[in-house]
Amino acid sequence: MMARRYQSPADRLCCHKGFALIELLIGMAILSLLTLLVLRTSRFMQEAYYIFPEHYTRLKSEAILTGNTIAYEDETEMEYPKILFYENGIVNQARTLSFPSGSGPKTIIIELGPGALVFR
Repeated sequence: MMARRYQSPADRLCCHKGFALIELLIGMAILSLLTLLVLRTSRFMQEAYYIFPEHYTRLKSEAILTGNTIAYEDETEMEYPKILFYENGIVNQARTLSFPSGSGPKTIIIELGPGALVFR
């Protein structure tokens, strides 16, 4: 029979192959954070398409009720052009807003005059 050679802890460390559990956990944590950032950003962009009409309609109603000119403030960080609602709810100019989406860009058209929204 062959005698087993004694291995010191230092010898075992230098011959170690593969990954330790802590290394795998660190790698998984980094991948999870990156995935979370990417998904959150794309989801926010898609939600902006649904958030915009709600804020638009609310401000238009406020302009009519108060009899004041109100400017649309960009709450979704999409950097829309300035939209003004006059006392009677009419918008200052027609425009098309584009929202990025996973299935292609979605657009909202603001019509001149009463400012009706058309979704495409």
